[in-house]
Amino acid sequence: MHINVRGTRRIISNVSSFTPRYEFPKYSMPLTDFKGHQVKALKTFEKLLPQMNMIIELRDIRAPLSTRNVVFDRIARKEHDVMKLVVYTRKDLMPGNKPYIGKLKNWHEELGEKFILLDCRNKTDVRNLLKILEWQNYELETNGGYLPMGYRALITGMPNVGKSTLINSLRTIFHNQGNMGRKFKKVAKTGAEAGVTRATSEVIRVTSRNTESRNEIYLIDTPGIGVPGRVSDHNRMLGLALCGSVKNNLVDPIFQADYLLYLMNLQNLNDGRTELYPGSTNSPTNDIYDVLRRLQVNKSQNEKSTAIEWTNKWRLHGKGIIFDPEVLLNNDEFSYKNYVNDQLEKLGDLSYEGLSNKLKGNPNQVF
Repeated sequence: MHINVRGTRRIISNVSSFTPRYEFPKYSMPLTDFKGHQVKALKTFEKLLPQMNMIIELRDIRAPLSTRNVVFDRIARKEHDVMKLVVYTRKDLMPGNKPYIGKLKNWHEELGEKFILLDCRNKTDVRNLLKILEWQNYELETNGGYLPMGYRALITGMPNVGKSTLINSLRTIFHNQGNMGRKFKKVAKTGAEAGVTRATSEVIRVTSRNTESRNEIYLIDTPGIGVPGRVSDHNRMLGLALCGSVKNNLVDPIFQADYLLYLMNLQNLNDGRTELYPGSTNSPTNDIYDVLRRLQVNKSQNEKSTAIEWTNKWRLHGKGIIFDPEVLLNNDEFSYKNYVNDQLEKLGDLSYEGLSNKLKGNPNQVF
């Protein structure tokens, strides 16, 4: 997708002589990190869906488009009775941006979707999600629904958006509520790199048998699933790289750092007290190599290692930067509903055999 953000009113530089880039160059890079085990997971996902009462799709709040997986939409549309809840993770990295949250609200209202924001490590946030699950379970029971297999929610999302962390947090709350004295063990592996969970996990109970509800609540963790290259583009791949949702070595770290610089200059989040990068207050620049030179603390550091260190810092701790430039556009310049429909059209009908055959030929193939 070609993005020109020249028209957005957010672009107002503190330095009158400085003009940010309104377009980002198309560097040569893979457009997908779609793997063979993800095709297998999709098949399992589709088989499990008729047994589910809810789909919980996790997305990174900093990249609502890049971490949105159209493949889940295609599969979920076959099961109209399954409720879908979008959970935006890493809320702590996007504090106090009411206009942005308002835009998300408008986007999801267009599609009739429900969404919440949370920090997967915040007990209050995680308890709020558990309350939603309990309420949906209660409503089902009130309407006479008894589920012999319990109330089941499938946790889905792109790689490394917080699925396993969320499940472990829910399990911790469950353990502390009514299972004191028993040894607690994490049931889902977590990691800073994409692809930690590679197989659909066992069913995980997150409510106690001591509750008044007849239906216990269970979660099913799934591996992070990417998208085929035909529904991806350079912006999506770079956004996923900045979120840590693709392997570290897939996108050149200089490209990632340059994209981060591009986004920083566009959003102009500098408050006059904190620098986004050295010199961003008094001498902003569009030259990534200039920024990397400013960041180097000693001459032994090379540009690539400096770029990795800088992007990793922002990936893990940086606050306030949106990784999808379309979010900066006005409503008359970008339609979320049209974007979703366009993605579905590009995806077409899912053919697992076709996906598998192409992956066998070349695991890095763009298709």
